Amino acid sequence: MELKVYHLGALQTNCYVLINELTREAVAIDVGANPALLQLEQLKHNFKIKHVLLTHGHFDHIGGAYALQKAGAKVYIGKDESEFINDGNLNLGSVFGDPVTPFEIEEYLTDGQKITLSGIEFLVIKTPGHTKGGVTYKVGDMLFCGDVLFKGSFGRVDFPTGDYLALKNSAKKLFEISGATLYSGHGELTTTNEEKLTNPINFYD
Repeated sequence: MELKVYHLGALQTNCYVLINELTREAVAIDVGANPALLQLEQLKHNFKIKHVLLTHGHFDHIGGAYALQKAGAKVYIGKDESEFINDGNLNLGSVFGDPVTPFEIEEYLTDGQKITLSGIEFLVIKTPGHTKGGVTYKVGDMLFCGDVLFKGSFGRVDFPTGDYLALKNSAKKLFEISGATLYSGHGELTTTNEEKLTNPINFYD
């Protein structure tokens, strides 16, 4: 499997593209903006995004989903995020002046569900707190956690449906997966081992 990372939109959201090296089919995780860039990258590196996985429903993570769906990709999100797609106040598109073009969801995913896309198996882990229905996708020892945890920080809880206690519990759930690499929605890579020891969410009540 090949992994590419793109920093999309004004908030430089991390978009992760996992490519099956045999078929060149790909899964994109969080496509906040710049679908044209992703289209060019597909041509340049000979891969095709067939599926889009969304960790949560904020505009900077879902804004490019419509264009990729129009090009043939199927889109997936946690079942408790269904309201975010068409609500500019929940997805913050209206708040930040960057409205989201609505799109269709192929399947709403649930905690503990295993799903194989383009030959790559993903385990869905429900990790609410930043939003009520956020999920993390586990592939081997990789955790694509959206805005739950960052290197040395954690996601905001002051947006609609945010809940600090839920976020803290989600962080603890991820810390229990020892030796995993955290692929966050913004910023650098980190590990569950490092963040368990140093992340400030451990030291706040």
